[in-house]
Amino acid sequence: MKKILITLCCFILLPALQTAAITESEKEFSDTKKGEVLKDEIITLDETIDGDTTTNVDFEDNDNLDFKLFSEKTFARKKMLRFDNKYINEISGELRFQGIASFEERRGNLTTTYPFDINAVVESKFLDNKYRFFTEYAFTRDVSDLDNAFFGKFSNLYIERNFNKNHKMRLGVSRSPIGLEGSMSSFALPFANRAQISREFGDAISTGISFIGNKGAFEYNLGGYTSTRFTQGFKDGAEFIGRVGVRPFYNQEGSYFRNLKFYAGADIGHRGENYGVYSAAMTYGYKKFLMNFEYAYANGSNGDYFDPRKRQGFFATVGWNFTPKLQLLARYDYFDTNLEQSNDVNHEYSVGINYFVFKQRLKFALNYVFSNNEKTNTNKNGIYLLTQFFI
Repeated sequence: MKKILITLCCFILLPALQTAAITESEKEFSDTKKGEVLKDEIITLDETIDGDTTTNVDFEDNDNLDFKLFSEKTFARKKMLRFDNKYINEISGELRFQGIASFEERRGNLTTTYPFDINAVVESKFLDNKYRFFTEYAFTRDVSDLDNAFFGKFSNLYIERNFNKNHKMRLGVSRSPIGLEGSMSSFALPFANRAQISREFGDAISTGISFIGNKGAFEYNLGGYTSTRFTQGFKDGAEFIGRVGVRPFYNQEGSYFRNLKFYAGADIGHRGENYGVYSAAMTYGYKKFLMNFEYAYANGSNGDYFDPRKRQGFFATVGWNFTPKLQLLARYDYFDTNLEQSNDVNHEYSVGINYFVFKQRLKFALNYVFSNNEKTNTNKNGIYLLTQFFI
């Protein structure tokens, strides 16, 4: 009889003990995931990608959805090691892939290509998170025209010193902060391709020192660099690149214009000749609506190569976020390739759909672009299918 009573008690208490164990296990598992998955928020048009792409987010697990769990662990989570000491705080690494299937038609001829990028990223934070090291190596970049092929494949290779949560100093190789899309990683662009002024004036990798930060309504990115691109030395000269921004209504909660930002930028330097690129931009977002505008004038420019011509252009983008994952965009893009000659304007009209599975970490996009070149009097139709993921 005694054995029967003991057995009955175990039978009654076992489910409760199992529930308590599961609850504790789930809590521990949830704590380890905190801060490793992206926010389910709307993607803005001026968002950039660097090392900090996963912060302060939890997601719900469903044991019945094995594929969902697998995809979250593969794509949504940043792979990192955390250390419980003040010397090395965190080390992370990932591979980034972006492939664009392009179908372009001009004068009845169809051209199909599939360029793709594979980048390796390593990031570490140390000394109580006061310092950050970040490097990104582009395995697939064509460096056949560069003297030093190895260093020419670095998109980023820098160390940062964080003075506080709002201000930092960066030393090393990084993308030049020239204009809105010029300063953005190719993995963060709203369309498959940059706008024309961004392709011509701002698609540059520079070596130098910069100061980056924000305070209240203001933000800034100011630095001095070598004008020699792609980590090929310091032989050509020096340049100053600066961009400042202001949100005049940033502290007005509920205002229609709270997210309205204005930017002004300049890239002034010497590479064989003196050059200067000057830009003004605006970005705006309210609920599901997004838009931006940027104008740039160049008296000589130094993107990934030097061009002595006087040129100018602008683009305007509008967007609508049906959900945090589904985004529709349209853009008009104007570029005058030579201000000293007539009929040198190229017009581009773009429509795009972005689908963000895990923000930029797993993304699919479809773009249509119609181009009209006044100089050659030719039109071009292009369809671009983009696949992007980080693992």
